[in-house]
Amino acid sequence: MAKQHAEFQVDQKTLRDIRKSLDKVFPKTSQQNNKIFQGMKNAAKPLVDGLSRAIKQNTSDKATGKLAKSIKIFRAKKKDDGGRPVAYVGPKVKPPNKFKDKKSSTKAEREANAIARDNWKKTQSGFYFYYLEYGFMAFGHTMKSGLGLLPQVAEENKEAVMNDLYNKIFEQIQKGARKQGFEIK
Repeated sequence: MAKQHAEFQVDQKTLRDIRKSLDKVFPKTSQQNNKIFQGMKNAAKPLVDGLSRAIKQNTSDKATGKLAKSIKIFRAKKKDDGGRPVAYVGPKVKPPNKFKDKKSSTKAEREANAIARDNWKKTQSGFYFYYLEYGFMAFGHTMKSGLGLLPQVAEENKEAVMNDLYNKIFEQIQKGARKQGFEIK
């Protein structure tokens, strides 16, 4: 069945073909978000290197081993107001599989597992990073100020990251378009 509008006629089959073609050129939102995040991740690599270096320079050798290695770029669970991905740079500590809840576990087992997982997290470097960055006040003592490494590293690397951000995101979109048989310039 065809619709007519002032000498312009499109049947349903042609309309479906146009829609499929557009989906190939402009992938679904989740695919776009993945490409954007990959570009953000590639552009933010100088921040990871800078933060790891700053941690090594400002702390003792004993304190930096796991912490400097745990600095990663990772995706936020929530997107920004526009529905686009958000990338964080900081310590990412992932609990081992032994702390994952099993489907057949009871409520008591899950609670015990959660306590064990929380205790494990406290011994890892990511937990230490927050004290290092923002400072802390031990009970009955004065406040120890943090090092404030994040703003310092962001300020030092912002030009490199921002200049590279557009290019890295566009590169990811071009790569996706080439897979679909299109060339974007």
